[in-house]
Amino acid sequence: MKSGVNISKNFIKRLLISILVSILIGLAVGSFFPNPYIKYKLRVKAETFYTNWANELGLNEPAFEYANDKQFVKAVEKCIDWVNFETLKYQRVPGEMIVAQAVLESGWGTSRFALEGNNLFGIRTYDKKVPHMLIEGRTKWQGWGVRIFPTKCQGVKFFVELLNNHSAYEEFRNVRRKMILWDQPLDPKKLVRTLKNYSTTDDYAERVIYIIDKIRKQEIKSMEVEIETKEDSHVVPPVKPKDLKQ
Repeated sequence: MKSGVNISKNFIKRLLISILVSILIGLAVGSFFPNPYIKYKLRVKAETFYTNWANELGLNEPAFEYANDKQFVKAVEKCIDWVNFETLKYQRVPGEMIVAQAVLESGWGTSRFALEGNNLFGIRTYDKKVPHMLIEGRTKWQGWGVRIFPTKCQGVKFFVELLNNHSAYEEFRNVRRKMILWDQPLDPKKLVRTLKNYSTTDDYAERVIYIIDKIRKQEIKSMEVEIETKEDSHVVPPVKPKDLKQ
């Protein structure tokens, strides 16, 4: 009987030691190789604290002035910096993507919606009470209008909020979250491909990517690319990107 009791005690002792060792190993691995999701949650907590602190300091909205394509891009970039100051890092949108979409949608800031409504992205409203514009040729409300913003920077801010909150852009948020989880830089080309519900144009993402590449490669020279200005949303280049690559 004593032998059986000793065997049982030894087994329990070895089992407890094994469990303890496993816990210690787990803690050690977690310390040196923390779970990406845990890192993400800690980072969000820290960023929330500092963003709230930054918001309390206040930052004046930048002026949005431009007389040519280059100045338009710089003005959008200043707005992005202002928006990012008040936005949590994990909720930010790649600046290159915002700039390219603003260029594409507003024809370098020359469309009627941009000039008269401070709307750089063709953002619509389905609420008649919200300040809006109608497309040319229409004089009566027909279920939607193009939203009017107090300033162009307010329009940029609303666009970022739209991507962060609207159910249509859940894929965008999921892909962005994975990039952040794995400490990857936010890739504007990959992220813009998730905006399938933003435009009815089949090659919308390719057109945005085309503008991104032109701005990256040619900087000032890229501003010489002519883009047709239309009196509705989704301004497009006169020649499709795939034709220009030949």
